[in-house]
Amino acid sequence: MSQDNLPPATDPVWEDFKKGDRDAFAKLYDEHAPPLIVYGMRVSGEEAVVKDVVQDLFVELWRSRAQLQSVRSVRGYLLKALRYKLMRKAAVRLLYKEELPEQADPVNPEAIILEHEDETIRRQLIRRAIDRLPRRQQEVVNLRFYQGLTTEEAAEIMAVNYQSAVNLLHRAVDQLRKILGPGALTLLILYREG
Repeated sequence: MSQDNLPPATDPVWEDFKKGDRDAFAKLYDEHAPPLIVYGMRVSGEEAVVKDVVQDLFVELWRSRAQLQSVRSVRGYLLKALRYKLMRKAAVRLLYKEELPEQADPVNPEAIILEHEDETIRRQLIRRAIDRLPRRQQEVVNLRFYQGLTTEEAAEIMAVNYQSAVNLLHRAVDQLRKILGPGALTLLILYREG
């Protein structure tokens, strides 16, 4: 039986939200809004636009909650909805923007500064390499490695079939290996955003 023929897994928070539970809605927002904004920034690069679209998305969800179906993956559903809304915005540019977390260690400030600079350089190299990929390959890399989705979920969000997503990902990793060397996949996994 294919994955598409399976009934959606029931997420109790989603189901409670659909029944009008405001606490469940707040929980959905708190859990999913931050990763949606990170993803949206990678698609759009325009923070004000992304935050507005995420707010609009949740307002629309609340208004249409009674008509919503059960979903296999709430995160995947929301990412797909956000992508659709962003693509409809005329001002959206498909740029990718890096966000570097700040980490401090009071033990050895000089070593931490050097380590942070090395990590920053590695992240910049990875980001530049990804930026050289075609837009669709950038998107599948973002969804697969930075958002932590499965290839099947990425395919659904991108509105392509599973094999197309596999092919895009394979070509992207091949290109990244040519640019970054044989450890490209390891670098993507190590330096993905949490």
